[in-house]
Amino acid sequence: MRIFIVVFIGIVVLNAGQFDKVRITPKMSYLYVYHKGKAVKVHRIQDTENKLTGEYARQFRPEKDIQPIKIHKNIQTIAEVELLHFMKTKVNNKQGLLVDLRDKEEYIKESIPSAVNIPANVRNDKVKVEKILTILGAKRALDGSLNVDDTQVIAVYCNGLWCNKASKFISTFLDLGYPAEKILYYRGGFQMWKILGFTTVTN
Repeated sequence: MRIFIVVFIGIVVLNAGQFDKVRITPKMSYLYVYHKGKAVKVHRIQDTENKLTGEYARQFRPEKDIQPIKIHKNIQTIAEVELLHFMKTKVNNKQGLLVDLRDKEEYIKESIPSAVNIPANVRNDKVKVEKILTILGAKRALDGSLNVDDTQVIAVYCNGLWCNKASKFISTFLDLGYPAEKILYYRGGFQMWKILGFTTVTN
């Protein structure tokens, strides 16, 4: 019996520490977020020799400039730790939305857990934009004005530091009256998420 208990404790300790080799922060190895109704454990790849390959390993992007940290004076730019906090405290509690602005095909192949897809090019479709605004809690008054009192906080991202889809999307929504204080900009985007070895999901 004693041997069984020792073995059991050893297994629990092993499982508890299996994501400690490559941590997210000194005090956090992983966290759970909900993606399409299922809990997903988000952590970093534990192989310290792992190297990024494929599309997101590319350095050069023709006619693509690096995006500035501050894309608008009232928009907060965040990095991975802040994004994870947003996912845990806002998205998990249905008080916020993580928006993937990449093309639908890219989103289906792979995305950040808990993200929903709104392709950035829908900003050119007035009907779809109105539907999105309604989903996010905005209400269009009879005089055409937009009531944004009950809108959700959203965090948006696109392909990476060189991708301007997020900045264009944000600009469009600000012009429509969406409150800047309810928009977070994850500048690193999917490329930085991949570089840091975070969990991804297929859709």
